[in-house]
Amino acid sequence: MPSVLRSCVLAPLALVGVLGCGEDAPPAPLRVDIPVTARVGLLPFACGTVYTDVGTTKTTYEPMDFRVYVHDVRLVTSGGQEVPVTLEDDGVWQHDGVVLLDFANKDGLCTQGTAGTNVSIKGTVPPDTYAGLRFKLGVPESLNHGDVSTAPAPLGDTGLFWSWRSGYLFTRIEGRTAGLPEHVMHLGSTDCAPPPEGQTNGTAGCTYNNRPEVVLDGFTVGANQVVLDLGALFAGSNLDVNASGPNTAVGCMSSQGDVDCAPLFERLGLAFGAQAANPAAQSFIRAE
Repeated sequence: MPSVLRSCVLAPLALVGVLGCGEDAPPAPLRVDIPVTARVGLLPFACGTVYTDVGTTKTTYEPMDFRVYVHDVRLVTSGGQEVPVTLEDDGVWQHDGVVLLDFANKDGLCTQGTAGTNVSIKGTVPPDTYAGLRFKLGVPESLNHGDVSTAPAPLGDTGLFWSWRSGYLFTRIEGRTAGLPEHVMHLGSTDCAPPPEGQTNGTAGCTYNNRPEVVLDGFTVGANQVVLDLGALFAGSNLDVNASGPNTAVGCMSSQGDVDCAPLFERLGLAFGAQAANPAAQSFIRAE
């Protein structure tokens, strides 16, 4: 009788073992390294270069800085499903889902930031066939109003931070033109409320979040690259004058009262005054 019982117990266990051996291990994540390049029209961006025919006055443009935060990076499957890219924390350029793209070294007039540059977005996704890329410019609201003095890289750069209430500069794009010693394009959240009751920092919310959504349909990982084109961004702007008048920021500081922002916001797909948001009009960033 004991031998019969032993057989009854071992047989199901043996069957379980056979089934277990037949199971496939989950597929390894697909590593992605999305290249990002900067240009001024048809020319590659480089500090120390003097560009011509920029903006409505066809002015000269000498770069002084070019840094951009992005987050919420997603690939789109051939079936149209958005899949978040799990970004790698590298301690320098990527942290907690945020990437700092940095195209400015220390050449020429580029004296801000560091000599290092970052021209890619690195992470992993589940294996699939992908046919699109989407992301947002800027720092997410959950990280935008913290303490920059204790934040890890790339969020610890005080040169990319406005104040407790407004948060980070999502873009820091600066250059010298024929008409102005410095023209700036500083994108960030504006009209931000005081901290919530009981808090000493942060904000209860911003009226204008200013985080453009970038949609690059047809983007194939391994075949395409992301292009940030200052020539396209400045195409509708007069970079030789401060249209807002004296005693105001030269260029665009994201205020709804700054008329220099209107053509720039249009090319970012953002609302400005009576100009409604139109993400389809975003022309600063494209895929090639």
